[in-house]
Amino acid sequence: MSVKRQSTSKGKTEFFHYRFMAHGKLYQGVCHGCTIKKDALGYEKKVREKVNDLSKQKTVKALVSNFREDMTGGSPVNISEAFELSLKKPRKKQPSKELINIKRSYWRDFINYMEANYPGIVKLADIRKKHAEEYIQYIREKGRFNKNVEFKAGRKVTAYKRTGKLSNKSCNTFQQTLSEVFEKLYEDAGLIENPFTGIPKLNNESESREAFTERELEKIRDNVDDFLKPIFCIGIATALREGDICTLRWNEIDLKNNVIRREMSKTRRIVEIPILPPLYAFLMGRKELSKDSEYVLPDHASMYLNNRTGISLRVKNFLEGIGIKTTKKVKGRDRAVSIKDVHSLRHSFCYYAGVYGIPFLVVKDIVGHVSPQMTELYQRHADNRLKREKLMQMPDFMGLTSNNYKSLPGAEPERAKLIELIHNADIEKVKQAINLLEGEIENR
Repeated sequence: MSVKRQSTSKGKTEFFHYRFMAHGKLYQGVCHGCTIKKDALGYEKKVREKVNDLSKQKTVKALVSNFREDMTGGSPVNISEAFELSLKKPRKKQPSKELINIKRSYWRDFINYMEANYPGIVKLADIRKKHAEEYIQYIREKGRFNKNVEFKAGRKVTAYKRTGKLSNKSCNTFQQTLSEVFEKLYEDAGLIENPFTGIPKLNNESESREAFTERELEKIRDNVDDFLKPIFCIGIATALREGDICTLRWNEIDLKNNVIRREMSKTRRIVEIPILPPLYAFLMGRKELSKDSEYVLPDHASMYLNNRTGISLRVKNFLEGIGIKTTKKVKGRDRAVSIKDVHSLRHSFCYYAGVYGIPFLVVKDIVGHVSPQMTELYQRHADNRLKREKLMQMPDFMGLTSNNYKSLPGAEPERAKLIELIHNADIEKVKQAINLLEGEIENR
């Protein structure tokens, strides 16, 4: 052991310094706070112990790295092959082809990041936690690493660059997808750790789609073109998602029993949706137009399967063109988020089901998956409808309705009588009266 005060032009230093050799390397430094030799020797001893511990850890890591295959029974797996190999592993629920393609793009983005920043790392087992943390932090701050997008629609190739950040939900989905690949190949690739384990996820703060108002649905009905009309007609009557509308097949439609039986593309859950008269009439009209195609909407299916963003873009442009705002700015996001699109038809379906008192379990069985936000929206309007109906049954104890109206200057007795009758009538009769009066006013 060697500790001593250093000599300087101004004399000896106040604190002792240590200096020793360990594992072929020289270590030296200040014994902070040590003004007597005994304390300095204790300080040096702690430094030596720490150096030895670190050396042992490095030796263990080196052994594990050198003999990983022997210790784990695995074999090297290239990063470029990992995702496809992970797809061969059994899963609780088989993802759709569409979802697989999305996840594949996430993995490809991670590969691009590693190739650009760590070109020497080509094996899955060589990816460390620091690489995982750096990538996740990158996409949280800057969005996808690969900014270039290119898709083909027919013979036309369109290219553009991505801009803006990802939502918290998207970042978490990236992280979950990458972690899943490591989990699936843990033994095969001889891994000793999943580098994405333990990285905290962001809070899933996302903006929910909004339901179309009755006025907006009227504007859509009055202005929609022949291509988009089927999407809105089927969507509002079934609450199907965009992909399920575009790829709906005739063998999933039972016109004899008036029911649609469809396996949802996103959840793989089979739903049964009653076909009401307006939708039945529409489908019968499509039967001739689709000719021998397996799809109810052949042109829509072709566009969606080859360029799924094409449908969404046409819907967005149409809605904006008739004055329906489709996006809004959200704090912390560079890009505006979508609030009105085809998915809003699902929210509209649930919204009006709540307004008209359709049982929640019926709606849930049709929709297939109801988010907490959609459940709250539905329940609020269902509760308000029930409250309104119950309150309408309460007697007018103080005669407020008829008496107050009769006391108004110039009030005709017929109007007062009508208000009194409406107050005491069954709610369905009230609705009929409203429809009748509205029709009279519009026809003037």
